[in-house]
Amino acid sequence: MDKKINFSNEIPDFIRKPCFEDLSLPQAEKNENYEGYRFQGLIDLHLHGAFGWDFSWGDPEKIDEMLDSLLSLGLTGVVATLISCSEEQRVKALIDIKKVIENRRKPPYIHGIYLEGPFISQEKRGSHPAEHLMYPDFEALERWHRLSSGRIKIITVAPELPDAGNLISTALELGIKPAIGHTAADHFTTSEAIKIGADHVTHFFNAMRPFTQREPTAVSAILAHRRLTVELIADQIHVSPEIMSLTFKTFGPEGVVLISDGVCPMGLPDGLFDAYGHSLSLHNNKCTFTGGHLFGGGKHLLQCIADLSKFPGFSLRELAHSAFVTPAKILGLNFLNSDVIVDREFNWLATRIGPAWYSKS
Repeated sequence: MDKKINFSNEIPDFIRKPCFEDLSLPQAEKNENYEGYRFQGLIDLHLHGAFGWDFSWGDPEKIDEMLDSLLSLGLTGVVATLISCSEEQRVKALIDIKKVIENRRKPPYIHGIYLEGPFISQEKRGSHPAEHLMYPDFEALERWHRLSSGRIKIITVAPELPDAGNLISTALELGIKPAIGHTAADHFTTSEAIKIGADHVTHFFNAMRPFTQREPTAVSAILAHRRLTVELIADQIHVSPEIMSLTFKTFGPEGVVLISDGVCPMGLPDGLFDAYGHSLSLHNNKCTFTGGHLFGGGKHLLQCIADLSKFPGFSLRELAHSAFVTPAKILGLNFLNSDVIVDREFNWLATRIGPAWYSKS
């Protein structure tokens, strides 16, 4: 346990009397006496890493240390997301993450594994190494799922790849949710993937070909199917607040999942980092190749929500719903008996899981 975090089965004294606005309840009359907010929980459905580590590197001890640090950012759960990597690295990561899932007894919990690659488009691969991308391979997916003891929950698939439709069907048979993403597919091809059963979208708008009035693409197909759930990288850098607001109006909070897409520098002070075979820069919550393009997320989920809540058109209750209830439903989770308490500036104060309280020392 992080030395800066207290553990007790008693409610911390410093939050016994203050009044916190419960974001799971309908909006009440404005109360200036509220000293902060209560979230039901916070699940980052798409998180690669933070605090100098990444799930794709494995190592149960390092993963546990990273998760302990994420508790102080308000997270009650995460889905361990793997970038495209070598087979050796992926196998190690799957086995090590499985060990953490089996042994971890405190929040944030790992609610499953998310394979963001390798079955994605070369053209829209983003930060994924080209040499580690693959065409759909049913046997490989089944092998990875066995190695993880069935812990893979989501897999990204570019619908235009050969045999993508059959891979979507295979994923569904294994109980894995197929997600459309990192794709240059057209409208028709994407619609066919949706018909087969791909009903989730990996970081909507990012790593996708935009559409025009004469050229429909995956983006237009997704907008035409409002029963889908779509992820939005919530840092206001990857997707503008205006487009995020439009997406909420289109899909509703039950159809939008706010994610950080956090990578290993997230949570660290600004600076330069050697990671993933590249030199990366973190500055003002923005992670990029040094002097270049975006490389994953650098702003943690609670801070994303805090910043978004300041923009017109965003309901804090809807944001809270999209960061807990919606991802929990996607994962088929029974809702945790939990609280996350933050002050009015969204600084984390305490988390409750059942009778156990974790709080700032």
